[in-house]
Amino acid sequence: MRDDATRGTWGLMLTCLGGGLGGVRMVTRPVGHVTGTRQEARDALYRHVLSFELKHPANPQRRTVYEQDEGYLLIAVGLTQTFEYAFHLARVVHDSRPDLPLAPPQPTAPPPPVAPPYQ
Repeated sequence: MRDDATRGTWGLMLTCLGGGLGGVRMVTRPVGHVTGTRQEARDALYRHVLSFELKHPANPQRRTVYEQDEGYLLIAVGLTQTFEYAFHLARVVHDSRPDLPLAPPQPTAPPPPVAPPYQ
């Protein structure tokens, strides 16, 4: 059973296609961190999903957000392709380098508060 009052440091995780010299593959990375309860982290994740700036497609025609399990699925439909972005929470349980920041600072200001999808 999920305990929404569990406190900790939560990773706001993004899973999408990524690539480099090794080719295109699914990658998961933190896009931010929140310290607080699971519900506070979930609310922050929701705000992040709504303000997420798409890199692909370049010219989105439609953007749909779905709630699923511990996160959200963002489907972005472009003129020629559709892209999927999955967002979920992950609580930090161990860090081998606690002296380093968990994620690089975000270049933009945090989005304004938005009401959570349900109460």
